[in-house]
Amino acid sequence: MTLELNKVQEQVERMGRALAHRNLDLSERAEIAWQWLQALDDLDAIRKRIVLARERDVGFRGAAPAGAIPPDTEPVINEPVNRAYPLPAVPERATLVAVDGSQIYPSLHVAALYYLTNIGIFVYHHGSDDLPDQITEPRLHYTETMLRDQRGQVITNTAVNARRNVIEMQILARESWHRRDACECPLVALSDGPLLFWVGKDVPEGDKLSGDYLGAVIHLHDTHAHMQREHERFAALAGYVDRPTSAFITALLHLMSLDESDVRRANLTTNGALEGLNDRGLMFRLLKPGERSALMVQQSPQNKYYHDRGANYEIAFFYLNVGGIDQHQLARVEIPMWVARDPAVVAFVHALVYDQCGLMWRYPYALTRADEIAVVRGHERTQLNEMIEIELRRNVQDVEQSEKLEAKIVRHGRTRYGQKKRGF
Repeated sequence: MTLELNKVQEQVERMGRALAHRNLDLSERAEIAWQWLQALDDLDAIRKRIVLARERDVGFRGAAPAGAIPPDTEPVINEPVNRAYPLPAVPERATLVAVDGSQIYPSLHVAALYYLTNIGIFVYHHGSDDLPDQITEPRLHYTETMLRDQRGQVITNTAVNARRNVIEMQILARESWHRRDACECPLVALSDGPLLFWVGKDVPEGDKLSGDYLGAVIHLHDTHAHMQREHERFAALAGYVDRPTSAFITALLHLMSLDESDVRRANLTTNGALEGLNDRGLMFRLLKPGERSALMVQQSPQNKYYHDRGANYEIAFFYLNVGGIDQHQLARVEIPMWVARDPAVVAFVHALVYDQCGLMWRYPYALTRADEIAVVRGHERTQLNEMIEIELRRNVQDVEQSEKLEAKIVRHGRTRYGQKKRGF
């Protein structure tokens, strides 16, 4: 049976009308948000409101200006949130260490239960004729403690993703540390995705994973401290979020629109008149290609955890228009506070990330290459499963093929080795 399109035609028409109405409503809300942003130029008033939200524990999860908010005593970063910050000059030299990862999830339909992570490291020598370095690190996980949770259930894909993220940051820290004395220029460690690491309740040993992840961030700061002390150079860490849908600044606008007496949890479960908007529309109006937003800090329990371990590790961010003329593309770049508090280092990261995106259109070249060497393709997964099956037989282990998988093979007329079955 195929999809009878004539039976959904009327539903498609209703969908079109509904989306048009919704977009008109969002357009009106976007104009309100833009007007509020234009008027948001009092950093002291914003910081006071953030303090009030914290004192009342209202669950505010939006953005705050980066820098000191009482009772902190760190130097203040005075960047008005309604301004755009121009593209700095591209640095002459940089060592860019990029990491990305992929995985094979656990499956009950193969000869043995396992999962695999494969991490790709791509080291790009900006401003040099040196060839890039390429490294892959596959890890096969097959022990019961790694494969099952406290209830004896096979771990979820979410758990595998969380563990892979930790491994990525640990390897990024390790490879940066190994280059701390060999680099003749500043080093930028670049990760795919947010730097704030969060795990859900379905991830076994979530607290340990969070600690291991932050430990890797601290290791990267050790690299920075060593390079500063020994070579008067820096090491920066950045996370690149492609096409973000976050509404951190929108949430701040909503918070600032409330009367002081209305700053309550019940009024912050939504963004009020701005509900349904994210920050993309605002940033596309504010930022020309190459420009970034002000440095901001997301208010969240995870970021507080980082801050409480040390002010250097709190995560800041800025939005960056990585597009070209009349071709807006938005990214969110996340950086730890040891990077954010130094304007020269922020400018270095800003310019280098934008230059990398220019090489690949919208996405950093080094991260693209790290992804390419990390990805596990379908035929490689098949070959790995065959290797495992052969090794099990060599060790006199029973190998039982899943009936579900066999049914799929028959239905598609192929064996698992890709050969046509006779009679099909």
